[in-house]
Amino acid sequence: MGNLVMFRKDSVLNILIQSLEWETFEQYSTWQLFLAHSIPLETIIPILQHLKYKEHPEALSCLLLQLRREKPSEEMVKMVLSRPCHPEDQFTTSILRHWASKYDDTLGEHIKAQLIKNNNQPRKRQSLRSSSSKMAQLTLEQILEHLDNLRLSLSNMKNNFFTQTPILQALQHVQASCDEAHKMRFSDLFALAEEYEDSQAKPLKSRRKAPASSPRSKKGAAPPTNNEEESASSSASEEEDSKPKAPKRKRKGSSAVGSDSD
Repeated sequence: MGNLVMFRKDSVLNILIQSLEWETFEQYSTWQLFLAHSIPLETIIPILQHLKYKEHPEALSCLLLQLRREKPSEEMVKMVLSRPCHPEDQFTTSILRHWASKYDDTLGEHIKAQLIKNNNQPRKRQSLRSSSSKMAQLTLEQILEHLDNLRLSLSNMKNNFFTQTPILQALQHVQASCDEAHKMRFSDLFALAEEYEDSQAKPLKSRRKAPASSPRSKKGAAPPTNNEEESASSSASEEEDSKPKAPKRKRKGSSAVGSDSD
């Protein structure tokens, strides 16, 4: 009814972070109260940097269910990709898998932007990881790791996410500038970009061959003889129609000879 306000935009993130130390029931109740407010999810998305998959299952499950209802924004995708990649932590793969099936175009554009942005300044990004800042820094390696996990997750589904031009172009951009170690580690992921590059090169070759073949077809273009063959066949049929007149004359001649013999 709007008569009671328990959370405000400027303080709700701190409250949810403090609730991570509470009991399971208290955490779920807090999240339910938060969802009753009309506070944008981007306000509390930075909490992802504080959530560990073994210690905070309550907050991760509530946040995952809420993210599934949202259309991914650039900030959301960045924060989701910023989570450390661990084989037992399925949070990032789970939400990316859902967005890839529902908002594939939007997710593709955001991931392309993050790949190109982090590929242009890889050394600066990596140096920030050793700083004393508590804020997680997104690195190119993290993005590639999460993308490779998503690729494996979608391998058994009929999903065209990794056939999108923005994703393949971004992978091409990264492959051209990354070191050999990353090329070997993510070889299956980069293979998608190589297949795309080959498919783009084939039409160009066929276009170059086309003008060379067209003059030849014009020189040998005498064989548009379909019309000529039709006219020839029609003239032949006309000749065949005119032939029966000659036998009639022969019959008259034979009858005349017969009458002389008589």
